[in-house]
Amino acid sequence: MPFPTTSLTPVPTERIETSWRRIVTPIPVPESLPVIEQLRRLEPRSLSGMPPILWDRATGFVVQDPYGNQWIDLTSGIVMANAGHGHPQISSAIREMCARPLMGTYIFPQQARLPLLDKLVQLSPIPDSKAILFSAGTEATECAMMLMRRHGRQIHPDKVGILSFGDGYHGRTLAAALATGTPGPHDWIDRERVCHYQIPFPFGPRWPWGDVADDPTGEQAFAQSIEELSQRGITPDKIAGFIGESVPGWATWPIPRGYAAALMAWAREHNILVCFDEVQCGCGRTGRMWGMEHFGVVPDLFTLGKGLSSSLPVSAVVGRSDILDDPEAGDMSSTHGGNPVCAAAALACLQVLEEEQLVAAAASTGQLVLNSLNELADEFPDRILSIHGPGLFIGVHIRRPDTGESDAQLADAIVLESMRRGVLMFVTGRGFLKFTPPLGIEPEAALEAAEVIKACFRECVAALSA
Repeated sequence: MPFPTTSLTPVPTERIETSWRRIVTPIPVPESLPVIEQLRRLEPRSLSGMPPILWDRATGFVVQDPYGNQWIDLTSGIVMANAGHGHPQISSAIREMCARPLMGTYIFPQQARLPLLDKLVQLSPIPDSKAILFSAGTEATECAMMLMRRHGRQIHPDKVGILSFGDGYHGRTLAAALATGTPGPHDWIDRERVCHYQIPFPFGPRWPWGDVADDPTGEQAFAQSIEELSQRGITPDKIAGFIGESVPGWATWPIPRGYAAALMAWAREHNILVCFDEVQCGCGRTGRMWGMEHFGVVPDLFTLGKGLSSSLPVSAVVGRSDILDDPEAGDMSSTHGGNPVCAAAALACLQVLEEEQLVAAAASTGQLVLNSLNELADEFPDRILSIHGPGLFIGVHIRRPDTGESDAQLADAIVLESMRRGVLMFVTGRGFLKFTPPLGIEPEAALEAAEVIKACFRECVAALSA
């Protein structure tokens, strides 16, 4: 569901001044409107759905505008700044590379990308890994699917299909869009005509196959999905690979352990490659380095982006060396892949995650936040479907009390009211809130943000009931 363009009508606010939040103007700030309005004139309306505040500076886990306001940031940009905004070590690495100067090299040999590649291979759970660097996560998605299709064609010319989860997200270029979501009214793509197939994601709170209590590990759910594919004439000999988010961004729910094991066993039996998308859930976000660690399955490939650099555009495909070595020289590359400045930023980010123990911090702070937010589930059992998520990858799923359907109106109202009180989230338009701050957020600040969300939830519910 698309989210609506946010209003630019200033709303009076109460003055707020805490250690991390400061609100001293109406929101949106009247003085910011000429800039925001000009952006809306020059950019497509698809970029006008986020809370209307003018970002000026972002450091650590706070965002500031030019008018004296400051927010606790629960967006991390778009689940990107895992190591924090403007981390000094990352900024220093960028400055040093810019001062060299070495600003671009294409795929010519260069020293700058070597330590990043080495680090990725060290961190990979896949034996005998190699890695290739790109810019955006969607590039990594496209590359991974190309590699899986190449591998399938070597088995049989018709073994080129890709399987993915419905409601997932993998990017906006064509092949990534095929893997993303489920068909909607504006979706012109006939996926099965281009050999792309989808199965439901095993999301516990809305289990697609009856009662989740009857299938606690998810093994039966996977078997049922494959049976449904077979009934549509989609057999394993047509499928080259599977791609799915280890912990989907919309669900913040890891693939169930039994489901993942059944998926891997099926894939191995039928010479199907498995790729886990770690673009959003990887690099410590879930309290583990990789989201796949929550269910203990090692894939053939995985993709990275977003939190890989906490700053500049960097993505990667990491996987079995025989798969990555399949394309001939010149057949797999990217103009900006392995850009030396971006590579320096990504290496510094991975070092920060390790040195500051941010993966463990995400796990411990996330548990504190969950304990706090779960008060809403006790207070509003008819309006809360579920509050869950590993690490600092937390979702608050809101439902309508009359129908049980997702309540996008209430969720988006809470986002906007929280913004006026110094807590920044992004509008999802799908009936859930996401709590995804930088991993180094002070636990007290995370709990303060949770208190604001709870207060806004109560007041928005009261307003709907009035």
